[in-house]
Amino acid sequence: MLVAVLMGGDSSEREVSLRSGQAVAQGLREAGHEVREVEIASVAGVIGCAALQGVDMVFPALHGGEGEDGHLQAVLEVLGLPYALSGPGASALAMDKGLTKRLMRSADIPTPDWLQVTWNCAGGAPQVSIPGSGAGPEPELTLERIHERVLAEIGFPAVVKLNAGGSSVGVEIVGKSADFPAAFERVATAGGSCVVDVLIEKFIPGRELTSAIMLGRRLPLLEIRPREGFYDYRNKYTTGASDYLVPAPVHSPVYEQIVGDSLRLYELAGCRGMARIDFRLDGDAYYCLEINTIPGMTATSLVPKAAAAVGIGFPALVDDLCRAALLPAEGPAGRVSRPR
Repeated sequence: MLVAVLMGGDSSEREVSLRSGQAVAQGLREAGHEVREVEIASVAGVIGCAALQGVDMVFPALHGGEGEDGHLQAVLEVLGLPYALSGPGASALAMDKGLTKRLMRSADIPTPDWLQVTWNCAGGAPQVSIPGSGAGPEPELTLERIHERVLAEIGFPAVVKLNAGGSSVGVEIVGKSADFPAAFERVATAGGSCVVDVLIEKFIPGRELTSAIMLGRRLPLLEIRPREGFYDYRNKYTTGASDYLVPAPVHSPVYEQIVGDSLRLYELAGCRGMARIDFRLDGDAYYCLEINTIPGMTATSLVPKAAAAVGIGFPALVDDLCRAALLPAEGPAGRVSRPR
């Protein structure tokens, strides 16, 4: 079949997207498909794109921004182009970390406490919403007041990150209260927009785990051990900067609880194809951080490592995702099986 692999885009994750797209294209060629690598500057470039004429389907390899938040998926549906991975609704929900955490709370999936701040660098009043409080946004909140609330309600250390960010772009771990104002402003600036949503989350010490779901099935749990610092952009995309253990050395029943909650979140969010769900494990207590509907597909990416651990090579992985996208969905999460 003729597959167009979309890559690039205009988010801060453009370079990672190009690497993912090139890897997916090579994998599909090795699986026997004809491939067009389509680099776009923005989602708007999909409309009227000559390279998409006559293709059987599209594989989106864009990370962050409108390539992952449902805009691209909605455009592809309007154009009548079949595509792999999640649809507009699941994509939009997963990109909004605060909304995803509310879904987790409603389903009793453990997630760290958080505050969400809408920050206006033009001088407008920032607003804070507290999950479960029932109260609306509080106007005229200064950075000083936000700091006070984080100290009282979240505590330190805390994680400050963009609500719709990815690849650990714009993420800071703040160990001391005194460091919070400067860290908050750095993260808000990293958003690249005058009005940004910032998530302030309780820091969970311990181990970094990720769980992958492929076509409604659970892949082995994977543990990430950065050799220095935390799992930031450098440690994610530098070969040899982190060690990976798959399956993760987590004892029962905690292992089963984590992968079980991963599948529940995948289904509740309405995902299809594949997704990666990130966790922190502190002793026997685990906390879900977020779900990713277009996880990285580079040489250092996590989902291909988890798939390889059960004998699914990279060409077979991307081939299965493409073929499954052309089958009728079964159930709300589009759980399908490929005939063999």
